Amino acid sequence: MCVEIMMDEQELSKKITELETKKTDLINRIKKLNARIRYKKYEEKALGPFLEQTKDVKIAPLRKRKRAIEFKISTAAYTPKIERELLKEVKKVDKELEEVREVERARRKKMLVEKDLKEADAEIKTIEEELKVIREELKVLYGEAKIYRTANKKGIKYGGFENDMLTLEEMGVVIEDNTKKE
Repeated sequence: MCVEIMMDEQELSKKITELETKKTDLINRIKKLNARIRYKKYEEKALGPFLEQTKDVKIAPLRKRKRAIEFKISTAAYTPKIERELLKEVKKVDKELEEVREVERARRKKMLVEKDLKEADAEIKTIEEELKVIREELKVLYGEAKIYRTANKKGIKYGGFENDMLTLEEMGVVIEDNTKKE
């Protein structure tokens, strides 16, 4: 991004403060995201031992069996005795599902935590790219402000000339500043 070459001092300081506040806001967002990442990592660590103990628990076959029994009940005509037996079996499967519900919740929570961690990392990367652009722009603006301060110290009016003519003394200030940067 190219910054306007001839900005007066007030516009320059206004632009600098605007960019600095934007930079501060972005840094605060990164701090909040880092706190969120830290919390999510603790949460993930807390889920680890429980999930390790219950890694061999299978939930899908229970759900499949329940659906099959319910489908059987709803589509076929059975005697009341057979239907009662099927309902007892459904209740039994429901009870087994209730016992493993905590495992299912923990697995889902771990998946959501991992998703949150990825999203937070991606957001931090985009914010860091924005910060890089802002810092480069601020560097250019700080250089301009330094030129204004140097010119004011030497009693030279810099920028806002009524004509495009520069004196040798004014050019000396600019040349002097450029040689100091190198």
